Amino acid sequence: MTRLYVSLGILTMLMVTACVSTADVDFAEAEQELVIYSHFGPVSPNLEDSGFSPDAKDVLKIFLTHTRDPLKPNTPFEPVENARIAVYRDGVPTSNLERAFEGEKQNMYAACYEAEIDIVGGSHYKIEVDVEGYKVAKAETLVPHRSATISSFEKDDDSGNYRLVFSDNENIINYYQLIVKALKYEPRENEDIFVEEEVIDYELIDPTDFPHVDTEVNKDWMAIYPEYAGFLFTSPRRGGDKELLVRISNRQNESEHFKYIYRAELHNVSEAYYLYHQGIEAQLNDQNYLTDPSRIYNNIENGFGNFSAYNIAVAETMARRMGD
Repeated sequence: MTRLYVSLGILTMLMVTACVSTADVDFAEAEQELVIYSHFGPVSPNLEDSGFSPDAKDVLKIFLTHTRDPLKPNTPFEPVENARIAVYRDGVPTSNLERAFEGEKQNMYAACYEAEIDIVGGSHYKIEVDVEGYKVAKAETLVPHRSATISSFEKDDDSGNYRLVFSDNENIINYYQLIVKALKYEPRENEDIFVEEEVIDYELIDPTDFPHVDTEVNKDWMAIYPEYAGFLFTSPRRGGDKELLVRISNRQNESEHFKYIYRAELHNVSEAYYLYHQGIEAQLNDQNYLTDPSRIYNNIENGFGNFSAYNIAVAETMARRMGD
């Protein structure tokens, strides 16, 4: 018993006399890497009378930010300034991108760099992004050939929807993104005056023939490049015409003072673009918090993001006012 009392006494003395001190441990900051987003393609062809300037040039834009230290999750992202960006086409230097300010909606997270370049289907483009304090980031992509040929884009009188009919090269895998725009004109006696264009929402009716990525869930995420939100899909590898039935709201046609034309832009996008957004959709839709998150496709060396390209086929149709 005496031994027990002695043990308890020693334990009590240690607890009373023990002191607690705070130890500062310095963790090395995680190395930041560049985050690059660029999706580029040629100006829409042969539409000078529909809001496109005959002098319009192809433009390559790159949005640039950086990763965030995982130990500092509340640190804001910041635009990366003073970047040196070189562009190569088929291995030949072609341009250097400059920081864009005028005419570009400023983004608090990413800096925009741009340059006018000739964008040629079938060519390989490469970028090198050099910023002090970061590894040099590199990426390359192939501009797809324009595979799609649109034969018609007309309103279906039976359903009131718009039917887009196109054909393409069934010997290859074609990746597409469909973008619909409303072109607004002010009617004049001799010639209608173009006012503005707007990317509009639409629905696809029963698109079961086309394996697709529903970018509707990505719209908040795609705040940097919202003009490229649209139905993303692959085309069935079979010959003959392919049809998409498009439902468009008539909200653009409520004014009697303006005339509207709908433009369907069918973008042949690169595989890198399709895989990137397929990964985003998988991660946003993954509700199983006990598993590792879905990996997002990355084609940036020494960085993260997406460098991809598209080509374009265009068709237009007259929009009908409500009640017509």
